Amino acid sequence: MKNLFNTKTKFIVYLVLLAGILSGCSKLNKVKEITEKISNEDKLYFCERYVSSEIGESDKFKAGKVTVMVKLKKAIGVSSVDINITNLETGKVVDTVPFTVQPSWDYIHFDDVEFNQTGKFKVSCLKKDGTVLASGEVEII
Repeated sequence: MKNLFNTKTKFIVYLVLLAGILSGCSKLNKVKEITEKISNEDKLYFCERYVSSEIGESDKFKAGKVTVMVKLKKAIGVSSVDINITNLETGKVVDTVPFTVQPSWDYIHFDDVEFNQTGKFKVSCLKKDGTVLASGEVEII
C-alpha cells in the first residue's frame, strides 16, 4: 500500500510539473509575440553615445548632449531629416536640428542633440515634408 501511495504521489507531482512547464511555455510564447511586435515597429530612443552599440540607453538624462537613436522597419528613403524637440508641458517646439542621412539606412544615430532645458520632451524624426518617421519621449533633469 505504501508503494502504491508513492507511485500516485509521484504521478501527481509529475502532472503538476508538466502543467507548470506547459503554462510557462505558453507565457514565453506570448512574451515572444509581444517582443516581435515591438521590434517590428519604428522606434526612437535615447542613449549617452553610440560607439558600435548604444551606451547608456535611458529615457532620463542630465542637461547637455544626448544621442538620439532611430530604428526603422524599412530604409528611411530620404537624404535629410529633422530631429524636432517639443516641450511636452507647453506644446512648443524648442528646437529643430537638421541631419543628413543615407536613404538606405534603417538604423541611425544622431549624435550630440543638445538639451539645455530641464523638463519632458517629445522628440520626433521628421522627413522634410513633415512626415513623422518615429517619436519618443525623454526627460531632462
